[in-house]
Amino acid sequence: MGAFFTNIQLKNTCAKPDELTDKVIAYITKYNLEAGFIRVDNETEADKTVIILPSEDLRWISIYDEDTEDQELSKLNKLSNELSKQFKTTSLDILVNDSDSIYLGINVNGILKDSITNIEGEIDFNKSEPKIWTDILEDNYSFDDIEKAWKEKNIFVEDFLKKFAKFANIDIDKLLTGYLYLQEENPSLGIKLNFALKDKKVNSELGLTKFSMLAGAVVVDLQHGEKQNIEFILTNKGTFSTGIDIVISGECIEQSLLIPEFVKANYVTYVSEKQNDFTLSFIETISTTGQKIFYARIEDMYIPEGFNPTYPLTSKGAERYRKVAYDCAIKFNINFIGGNNGNGDFTIFFSPLINRQEGTHSSRLMKGGVEDWMNNNAL
Repeated sequence: MGAFFTNIQLKNTCAKPDELTDKVIAYITKYNLEAGFIRVDNETEADKTVIILPSEDLRWISIYDEDTEDQELSKLNKLSNELSKQFKTTSLDILVNDSDSIYLGINVNGILKDSITNIEGEIDFNKSEPKIWTDILEDNYSFDDIEKAWKEKNIFVEDFLKKFAKFANIDIDKLLTGYLYLQEENPSLGIKLNFALKDKKVNSELGLTKFSMLAGAVVVDLQHGEKQNIEFILTNKGTFSTGIDIVISGECIEQSLLIPEFVKANYVTYVSEKQNDFTLSFIETISTTGQKIFYARIEDMYIPEGFNPTYPLTSKGAERYRKVAYDCAIKFNINFIGGNNGNGDFTIFFSPLINRQEGTHSSRLMKGGVEDWMNNNAL
């Protein structure tokens, strides 16, 4: 998997270079206040964070806005333009997607003057504005060096950025990173500005237990007599309860293409003072509607209280929800035995014993190869 990151590089042209960092802090604060945020001291209370990192020689100031890590170019362009306009200087906005695609824009006094990007196709350097780029390059480099660096055989777009950093005298480490990488690799680096939404919506009150899928299989591919284990991870968006029914029905069950053997269930995060592992065999029976089904009831399994977020989620809100969702999640491993030959569909129902009707999550699967599934689900 390649790299994903965004950043802004602001050229310091102040008469007193050491004053620009404080001015950028003040402007970033004002910019976010106008966007509906308030400044907070504690990152745990924040909905977003901006990191400001001046170079040692103060020639460039790097800005890493958590909000732009969603790779939405318009957000990145807007902030870069506004910074360039406010300080009557040049700013660069950098977006790297999967180490494959790049956007490198140059703004002068609040106007986007040119960009180098392969997001929508090959770069046509004949349409570039060499003079705009030359103004930020070191004396012994020109736009021809930028073009040559791009046309060399680069495995990743970061290889091009490393050469560009040298041309513009920008710290490579500051150019080839983003907010998320800084948080992971060096969380104490830079000046952090934390912001919380001023009119934050209160999270919805929890209702009864309600399952939601975090991860799961879509295909079972096995021959007669073979065994296969498939895994599902479900979280809860409601209050705690006890007891789960797992019911499997459909074409594969009616035609004996698959035989569910047993299910193992355990918590993703250890739950103290509770039994954490359960194993039950499936029982074959006939439903009230006359269908052949297999079911297993884990009557004593505790379902941890969940979390029901209010949308839309901010970057930090989404990250917090992912953590909470896995903290209260349950992992189910279901073992199947191959029956009669043939392909078909089947559905697995995960039902809390409390709030069965609204709290059930169902997953539709297929017996067959991945190619069969793709053909069946092609748009």
